[in-house]
Order: sequence, then structure tokens, then C-alpha cells
Amino acid sequence: MAPASFSMHSPEAPQGAGGPPAGPVFGAGPGDDPGYLASLRDATVLGRMRLMMLVLVGAPLLILALTPLIVDNRGGAAGDAPPWIYAPLLLSAAVAARAGPRAPLPMAPGAPPAVAARMALVQFRQGVLLRFALAEGVILLGLPLAMIGHAEVVFAAGFAVGYPLLLWLALPTTGGVERLRRRLESRGAESHLWAVLLAAPPPEPVSVRKPGPDAP
Repeated sequence: MAPASFSMHSPEAPQGAGGPPAGPVFGAGPGDDPGYLASLRDATVLGRMRLMMLVLVGAPLLILALTPLIVDNRGGAAGDAPPWIYAPLLLSAAVAARAGPRAPLPMAPGAPPAVAARMALVQFRQGVLLRFALAEGVILLGLPLAMIGHAEVVFAAGFAVGYPLLLWLALPTTGGVERLRRRLESRGAESHLWAVLLAAPPPEPVSVRKPGPDAP
């Protein structure tokens, strides 16, 4: 028996032939994920989120490529950077690794499925962006430290520590989404996260301007 579906307008109305459902299909799970690259071609909430995160995780690569133009690399490959300059990178990486998996906050149980799905989507987005900010901070911290130490290798060290954290914490792969779902449901709530992620995004609101008194 197919899982029951929900939509504010039509319970089982698809967006189009082969397209995502118009509303959350409750009962959806990681097995319904078409895969990271395949989801980029689907007009789903998850597909749009994954595309956005691909752009964001590509930014540190561009900064890495531009580092030789930014940092005055005196004294050879390692420069004259003192050993203590790496300590802030390790500290920020430890903070990201510790605090990142604690986002988002768990959901309270008992909400109706439609309400729980909307709440889960909001907290999912907030959690992904917070995790991204924590891991990105490790990488970006390496740039001013590299400028202070006059050594590109300092930024390279921050990149080597922070970029794997970025991919682990923020990239919404199937495993990444599952980790966030388990976090949301850790207090016994049912988030229906996969259902809302695999649905079509809600239509953009259209504003209608009322004609003024002098309008023909």
C-alpha cells in the first residue's frame, strides 16, 4: 500500500509527469533519495538546497587558489610563521566539530504531521547554515593568520582542517540529511523531514496591486 500523501490543495497532485509531489508524501525516507547529482535535476526542496550548498562549498576553493596573490609569502614556503599561529585554527576546528553536530535543536513531539514537516524544514535549513558557518569560519580564519605570519602554509593548514569539516557537517548528502533527521527526532518527535525535502517547493506568493482611485 502506497504511503499517504498530503497537500494543502490536492492530496496526490504531482507537479508534472515524473515531477516531485506537490506536497509532502509522508512515509518517505532515505531510500527515496534519487542521489545527490540526480536530485539537482529535480525541482524539489532538497534539490535546490543541494545546489545552493554546492555553490557555497566551492567558495573556499576559489579563496585557496587566490591565496598566493593575497599573502606576502616571505621566507620561503613556510615563511616565518611562529608555531603558535596554528593554535587558533585547531581551537576553532575543535569548536566546529563539537558544536556543529548539536545543530539543529531537537523537535518537541506531538505536532501534527503537516506542522511537524514545516517546522522540520525550517530547523533543517537553519542547522545546515549554522554548521556551514562554523566550518567555514575555520577556513576563513586561516587567511588573516596567513597574512600575519607571512606564510601561505597557514591558510593551507586551515583549509586542510576546515574543508573536511565543511563537507561532513554541511553538505546535505543522504547520510548528512539522515544525521540531521536523527538529531531533530532525538526527543521522540516524528519530523517527516524526508517527506518535505522530496516535495516540490511551495509556489512563490504573487502580490496583486489594487488599482488606485485615479486608475482608468
